[in-house]
Amino acid sequence: MSSITDCPRAPAALALGGRVPVARRQLLCEPAKLAVSVLAIAAAVALVLLLTGLRRGIGEQVTLYIDRQPALLVGQAGARNFIGQTSVLPETLGVRLERVSGVAAATPISKQFAMLTLHGRRVLPLLVGFDPGKPGGPWDLAAGRAPRARGEIVLDRVLADEHGLKVGSIVEHRGTPLRVVGLSRGTTAWMTPLAFAMRATLNALSRQPGTATFFLVRPGAGVSPVALAAGIERALPGVSAFTREEAAANDRSLFTGAFNGVLLAMVTIAFAVAIMVIGLTVYSSTSERGREYATLKALGLRRRALLRLAAGQAGALALAGTALGAGLAFAGLSVAAAVAPKYLIVVTAESVALMGAAALAMALAAAFLPARYLARLDPASAFRR
Repeated sequence: MSSITDCPRAPAALALGGRVPVARRQLLCEPAKLAVSVLAIAAAVALVLLLTGLRRGIGEQVTLYIDRQPALLVGQAGARNFIGQTSVLPETLGVRLERVSGVAAATPISKQFAMLTLHGRRVLPLLVGFDPGKPGGPWDLAAGRAPRARGEIVLDRVLADEHGLKVGSIVEHRGTPLRVVGLSRGTTAWMTPLAFAMRATLNALSRQPGTATFFLVRPGAGVSPVALAAGIERALPGVSAFTREEAAANDRSLFTGAFNGVLLAMVTIAFAVAIMVIGLTVYSSTSERGREYATLKALGLRRRALLRLAAGQAGALALAGTALGAGLAFAGLSVAAAVAPKYLIVVTAESVALMGAAALAMALAAAFLPARYLARLDPASAFRR
């Protein structure tokens, strides 16, 4: 076992009343062991961050479309979400909606799941129909243009790349050929990628002319969406008005509920393993320095200072491991984006900070247990074989 005497100037300086960065020297005296300890903590932290990021990313993908629309939606009576809701309204309802006090604009859209067979595989994008020049269409085109005639479609860029499609390709839905005129960016989802066409195209495919699935309602300046929703339902019986946030929450609950339990269990297990790794790493690192701490006590280091020393080393290990783990997690994001771009992993500064706080708390607790024992060491034990 190495001892603090491997860094010879530290005891001498302490004996002379000098100030020496003992905690740093103890950590750096065995660089290989330090590297292994930091890497173990970093790997555990990165695993937790990536799994929590995947869980969050699935929820965000479900609401990709609705998150970019006006603050209020109107559907048929009983509607309370967007993706999984069946709703049929007359498109003339828009005129009546715009007469309601507080409504600045009401835009009809249609939507349906489009079962496409691409290279022998069935793909189920959410096909949204919009009126050219109005809200509801693709917000960011990577190539081509937005649909402006019947039989034209915009596909998600990642979906198109996965199946070798490009601008000018033909896909078929319900026996109708649709020509790809554009590729959209930021519309990827592993469950429900987005596609866009004119509303007239969707209405023809569903054989429901003159209808809309929902209306996107923009409140007037200073009008509360919640209050406006209640006002619309009072003024127009037979419709359901709800906020974008309510629709998003309900869609996330509906579409991620089946996966949430499994992902939450995986995150919980990964977090427990990470905490155990951090605890064992710091506990071992502190316990193995028994002779060094005894030497420091023989040189006059008091019990409180000894505990501070152990806590400082534990905190340094936890924070270094968290920082490296965050770096590994962000590197993992780049790899995932290149290898499997349809899966969204969201790692935020908040999640890194929470993981760092948990790692620090566990490290301090793990260091305190052996440190209490070491603080009661007989200084003479430093000189025994």
